[in-house]
Amino acid sequence: MELDVYTLLHARYVIDGVAQETTPAQMLSEVALDPAPTLPAASERAIVDESPDPGLSRSRPNPKHVDRYLEAVANAPVHAVAAPFAASFTRCRMAGALCDALWRLGHFALGDLCLDLDWQWNDASVGNMAAFYASVQAAAEYADALGIRVRDTRFRFSNEPGPCLFSCSAALRPVPTEDELFSDQPFRAESPRMAAASLPAQLVGDEKSWIVYIPFDTSDYRLGGSLLAQQMHLEGDVAPALSDGDYLIDCYEVVRELVEDGIVLSAASVSEGGLLAALHRMCPPQTGARVDLSDLARATGGTDPVRLLFSEVPGVLIQIRDIDFDYLDAELLLQDVVFYPLGHPVPGDGSVQLHSSAKTGIEHILEALVRNQGGEGED
Repeated sequence: MELDVYTLLHARYVIDGVAQETTPAQMLSEVALDPAPTLPAASERAIVDESPDPGLSRSRPNPKHVDRYLEAVANAPVHAVAAPFAASFTRCRMAGALCDALWRLGHFALGDLCLDLDWQWNDASVGNMAAFYASVQAAAEYADALGIRVRDTRFRFSNEPGPCLFSCSAALRPVPTEDELFSDQPFRAESPRMAAASLPAQLVGDEKSWIVYIPFDTSDYRLGGSLLAQQMHLEGDVAPALSDGDYLIDCYEVVRELVEDGIVLSAASVSEGGLLAALHRMCPPQTGARVDLSDLARATGGTDPVRLLFSEVPGVLIQIRDIDFDYLDAELLLQDVVFYPLGHPVPGDGSVQLHSSAKTGIEHILEALVRNQGGEGED
């Protein structure tokens, strides 16, 4: 059956023999910034498909090959949607777009943002249309969980083979209507504004400053649907669940306050490529980073460092001054937001030095405080 965009949005979907209750157009209308006044009933045409199978694992990533994996994700031309993980992929890209907006200077909150969504799809393989439906459903449900409206949606459909793509960007919402001004709108700022300028994306060469990792979801670190899995043809893993919208809201609000308070020196979003790719992007040519993942591994029960480094659980990396560490600790503790002090910038060639330690991050911090005091002030 030749498909067009109208059919894609308004057809009845039958997936794994089960007729779905709503069309993609109806789901997106529920979270649209300006919903259509009336939607046509579902088309008489039906799209019948099967849920794609992630397949069996053919190989396991080797921690000894981390440098090769980093090169693969850093040079990846495109991150296509892996059909079995379309829902997780969609939520990851949406969370990543919101994290990117954090670094814009100005005064705004999460509820002041809206999203633009873009799908580029085809039906060349069995499972592609089921994946499209799962992606739209995930986008609508995640936007609703976060209280975010969708400003614009774009669809490009082809009957020819090619990668299926989904992308997302965040922007400041238009001026609220009179009804919105008098409605209950949590997480909205008074007179929101967003400047064109943004925080530095690369580390400042302060060796005493801290590089801090804040994951924005409580999901397990898994490689399914990740850029590494795509580039290295790893199969059989599951994807991060990304179901804790309330936690992302808490994380977003506290980090946004840190940015507005001038605490953050530089920052990066952890999204495509995972944690190590974000660390790599933060390092300028003359400054590297020495980081320790021991606390993260202990907290998550992670025995596979490759998953910790390349899983695409959304989050952020921020650089703060050493004197601001107590302030950061208090603010995040107040909001029950988990964070991991990974290490410090170091002079070098822009590389990331990974090491592990039996000591906890708190022990390292206490040692640093003692060294900075120089042994003075003892009772």
